[in-house]
Amino acid sequence: VLKSNAVLDINKFSGYIQDNILLGDSVKSATLTVGIRFNYNSQNNEMLIAPRIGASWKPGGKRPARLGHSGGDIVFRAALGAYHQPPFYRELRRYDGTINQNLKAQKSWQGVAGFDYNFIGINNRPMRWTAELYYKHMTNVVPYDIDNVRLRYFGENSAKAYAAGIEMRLHGELVADAESWISLGIMKTAEDIEN
Repeated sequence: VLKSNAVLDINKFSGYIQDNILLGDSVKSATLTVGIRFNYNSQNNEMLIAPRIGASWKPGGKRPARLGHSGGDIVFRAALGAYHQPPFYRELRRYDGTINQNLKAQKSWQGVAGFDYNFIGINNRPMRWTAELYYKHMTNVVPYDIDNVRLRYFGENSAKAYAAGIEMRLHGELVADAESWISLGIMKTAEDIEN
């Protein structure tokens, strides 16, 4: 049994600015998305600035639609950005029930690259194949244990971690008149906790 008493008065302010820039025309084009997000948390006086950038490129030139092609509908994508998560109450609470009011936000840098490919499949059915490769580097991680069905947070920024993987999906009418898909994802993740 843990008994504790805490009074928390927290103000959070957040906002973002973003712009999409179209380079080229509707047939052969590239799109650049740039933005920045900010968060301020009065509980620990932490101001977080998170820049982000994304790009997509659609090679030009329509080809005649045929098996394996729908006229050049392929889009390549890439993005990079910082993502920060200010702590919630459960993360503030240590094992002994005390509250860590100095807990900082969990932070990460993420990168992703992928493509969408539309084509005409077997029996002239439209199909889409998507694939993404990603990597996420995390710092200031607040680790937790799983106790039966309860999550017990450490209440400390005492870990760093990463996640990397690939995800692919083929969707369309794999069976006539029924939207369906096949997905495959492979991920590796690890966490290094201090002490």
